[in-house]
Amino acid sequence: MAASLTLNSGHRIPQVALGTSRISADNLKITIKRALDIGYRHIDTAFWYGNEAVIGEALQEWLRSSNLSRQDVYVTTKLHQAYMKGHAVGPALDESLRRLRVDYVDLYLIHTPCAAKELDTYPENKPARPPETDFISVDLRETWKAMEDTVFNGKARSIGVSSFNSKQLDYICEGARIQPAVNQVFYHKEVEVHARLPQRKLHDYCKSRNILLQAFCPLGSPNFAGPIFVNKIQSSDNLLKHPVILKIANKYKRTVGQILLRNLTQRGIAVVPKSENPQRMEDNLNIFSFSLSDEDMNKVNELDNGERRFIFTWLKNHPDYPFHEEF
Repeated sequence: MAASLTLNSGHRIPQVALGTSRISADNLKITIKRALDIGYRHIDTAFWYGNEAVIGEALQEWLRSSNLSRQDVYVTTKLHQAYMKGHAVGPALDESLRRLRVDYVDLYLIHTPCAAKELDTYPENKPARPPETDFISVDLRETWKAMEDTVFNGKARSIGVSSFNSKQLDYICEGARIQPAVNQVFYHKEVEVHARLPQRKLHDYCKSRNILLQAFCPLGSPNFAGPIFVNKIQSSDNLLKHPVILKIANKYKRTVGQILLRNLTQRGIAVVPKSENPQRMEDNLNIFSFSLSDEDMNKVNELDNGERRFIFTWLKNHPDYPFHEEF
């Protein structure tokens, strides 16, 4: 069972979540149920993934077969960029709740600060990537006010953002009734947290605001490929095969993935590793029975080379693209 952290909302969040992006529809339901059987109590999804309905079905089936209730499973989903105008936020969450078969989500995130033209419908499958001609700029405070309303009406326990820079967070916080609880550092938008890019300045900023930094792609995602999405990753730079990590893993008799995840969780970061492999899923969760020494934490942190692996160039011309800023 994962450890949990207390958010600025007062609610607790399991520090390890199961990431569900890019899990095939054929394998998703069995993966969700297996994760819950293993001990995962945090499932991370998004409207953009097109998998909320399958996750909702799996969750309800698992709850009926267990002695646990909805309150025992933490569910995160995210607002799609096509529904960022204030009037569209609440209905978009209602649609996610319908698909997830729940009355509320534990955490609702703005998936990106880069808004797109509103869609007339809610696509049943993964929405198409909006072209640049559909880019629009929406006042982020307008979106955030509507996000706050989802808390006031009981449909979200905590709210936050994904891939926002410090200036965008400042803009929201200065006019907020509810402060963002989480900033999920999300690989889709050219921002990551892993040993090669540990995001110390962003982490320090979030700590100063009492915002939890949550890392998607915490293992560096060495197998993810595609010229639109990522910089080329040399095999010699694969964190899961790096000699420093291998040596530390051998010392602690743990997997390299466990060492990388433990490094992040010891820094107070929540993590969202994605896996369909039963053994790796179990390994990714079982990282709290040991601690890395200060010396070994420093060895991992020294692997920082400033390299970004995920670049999503199609968003770079968006007026609210967040990563022209340093952090």
